[in-house]
Amino acid sequence: MKQLTFFLILILLLIQSCSNQESSNNALIDVPIVIDIDAVKSKPLKLSHIQYIPLETSEECLIGRASKMLVRNSKIYVADFSKSMSLFVFDMNGKFLFKIANRGQGPGEYISFNDFDIQSNGDIYMFDQHRKKFLIHNSEGEYLRDVNSDYYFGKFCIVNNKMYWSKLRESGQMFANLAVYDMTNKTTEFILKDEKFLHPLELVNASSYDFYYSPDNIVYYSPKFSEIIYSVNENGVRPAIGIKNLNIPSKDVINGWLQITDIFERAIQTDNSGYFLENVYIYETDKYITFICKKGVINDFLFYNKISKSVCGVFFHEFFSSIGIDKVLGSTGKEFFSVINFNPDNELHKQILESREELKNWKEDDNPVIVFFTPDM
Repeated sequence: MKQLTFFLILILLLIQSCSNQESSNNALIDVPIVIDIDAVKSKPLKLSHIQYIPLETSEECLIGRASKMLVRNSKIYVADFSKSMSLFVFDMNGKFLFKIANRGQGPGEYISFNDFDIQSNGDIYMFDQHRKKFLIHNSEGEYLRDVNSDYYFGKFCIVNNKMYWSKLRESGQMFANLAVYDMTNKTTEFILKDEKFLHPLELVNASSYDFYYSPDNIVYYSPKFSEIIYSVNENGVRPAIGIKNLNIPSKDVINGWLQITDIFERAIQTDNSGYFLENVYIYETDKYITFICKKGVINDFLFYNKISKSVCGVFFHEFFSSIGIDKVLGSTGKEFFSVINFNPDNELHKQILESREELKNWKEDDNPVIVFFTPDM
């Protein structure tokens, strides 16, 4: 009798798995790029170009933690959201140009610094989540004005005259994935309100529901547990990349995770579950689209070749040992880039520091180093 019960349960699980997979794959109809996660082949990391650029360090320019980076208008923008709560701006050689660090409660001042973006005219938008307001500066860092928001949200991006907000919330619960704010007409529209994408904030980590910027107004966005990666551009929000054959957790599984009150234990349970969690760090160059498909503790870098339309995976360890990075943080259009806080006590970091001419003068207390690289996969 026990054997019969076991086989019945096994059959039901297989039926549910096939049903979930079929439902998932049906959602990928008419998505321009579809990647079969089961068909991804691992390849050794190959690079055609790599360059390290140390960021100038001075008493005026001390970055505590590089939280977000953008390369726009031949400038490198580095935001530190946690320590100095400042925005630092450098030229493409790493020379310090200026910073915005105006903490306070008056006009042009902020209590918290949670995100930033650069408008096409060069204006800098900084978001103070605590006071629900944007602080706008010109391309030289001069303060222009404040603009208030009616909503709490996680991240934002600007595409032409529209601003997109993600992870809108109230009372600790998301009520919308995205909202688009028309800066000309001053109107707000909520989009992607599907209930399956709305999760309690304790299930949403720092990288969930982020916007991932590449040049030429290429912005990617992907909700948690979603097999679809969306593009955000002048035409609105559209499905861009679909991943099929993902093991997406059911609502019952997700609700089970929410019953775990200890946040560290919950993180361990979700990471070790084997379920697909989210697509993050999605960036594009003229030849490649890269992202991490998170399925647990160890996650590989995936590269989609836009010319051959093939996809390959690169082991995390290869990236860390060869370049020194644990994730990609952006694209210039021709190259990907990231940031490294070198640790001379780390043997792999030590090898990179000793082998690169441009790093020979780097010191332990210096600012992070930007690395630009071009894959050849």
